[in-house]
Amino acid sequence: MELTAENLTRAFKALGHPTRLAILEWLKEPTSFPPQDQPAEQVGVCLKHIQARAGVSQSTASQLMATLQQAGLVTCTRVGQWSHYRRDEAGIAAVAEAVQLRV
Repeated sequence: MELTAENLTRAFKALGHPTRLAILEWLKEPTSFPPQDQPAEQVGVCLKHIQARAGVSQSTASQLMATLQQAGLVTCTRVGQWSHYRRDEAGIAAVAEAVQLRV
């Protein structure tokens, strides 16, 4: 997957926020979050668990995750009323590859 300059800029902006960067690191180990009804390895981590670990409001957590999703760094799966997030390893790899090619 080749990133446009606009998409790469969006990814850099998303990674430039310390809480979003921390969330991406936390999502490397989804089992480090509290147990969920659905296995985190399959559907991702529920937003409420991300919110609790980040110590932010629900709306702030939603905004943080929306930015990461728009940057192509996480994916979202809806389970009932809950949103679950996981890292988009292909998107992250594409950003890393684009950086290597451009620097």
